[in-house]
Amino acid sequence: MVEIASDEFRALRDRIQRRLGLFFDDSKAYLLHSRLQTRLVKCRVDGFAQYSRYLDEAPTCEAEWDELASLLSNNESYFFRERAQLAVLTGALLDDALRRTTPLRIWSAACARGEEPYTLAMVLLETGRIRKEECSIFASDLSPRALERARAGFYHELSFRATPPELIDRYFRPFEGGFFVEEPVKSMVRFERVNLLDARGVASVGVQDAIFCRNVLIYFDRATQLEVARRFWKALRPGGFLFLGHAESLMQARDLYEPVITRDTIYYRRRDVA
Repeated sequence: MVEIASDEFRALRDRIQRRLGLFFDDSKAYLLHSRLQTRLVKCRVDGFAQYSRYLDEAPTCEAEWDELASLLSNNESYFFRERAQLAVLTGALLDDALRRTTPLRIWSAACARGEEPYTLAMVLLETGRIRKEECSIFASDLSPRALERARAGFYHELSFRATPPELIDRYFRPFEGGFFVEEPVKSMVRFERVNLLDARGVASVGVQDAIFCRNVLIYFDRATQLEVARRFWKALRPGGFLFLGHAESLMQARDLYEPVITRDTIYYRRRDVA
């Protein structure tokens, strides 16, 4: 294993944070070090200083940044995760949306392999209150590899650990030890790559009724969390809903969001800011 000096680690760590938003503090030096070993071999460089130059100078440097995004992102998810938040989606959020005449627009802002946006589509269809033509789900991720799997819509048993069997029968097609998402659900979701640090890319998503961005902000430092929160605020309609992971909080952005605390979960609503 190629060793990494402390100054090399911090320089590379800071570059990754500026480009991808992912922050590795000193306690995670070994994690970053071990994950990057395979990239040194693939890029045929002798050490981390050379690898850093490779990210600047190599003809394939942009492709290498894509590889880093896939390698360093956490793409673990499963269907029907955080049921209390899904209940808000089919309750307060859907009630709010049906009072208007425009289609319901939802952004799954860190969709990983696609379990989250497909789940949103399924729970909305299950209500019987909204047709698939009346709902637009946009799903994005930083990892090109995860997006490729999401578009394929093929999943193995571990992704179904919280899925009722009757919904597997209704919305999935078995195939060689796994399941494909059926086309009516698949057609409701559009996948694209968006880096949450890219203000122009976030703005291109358009105005949304709700944003799901669960278990992502924990990988950002506080300044980056606030910057992403401001970008989400601009991407939400007035009164729009923002859902985060249970280990995350936007209490430091109460000027932008009103926290809504229920018996089972917490979510945030966009404030109008003068």
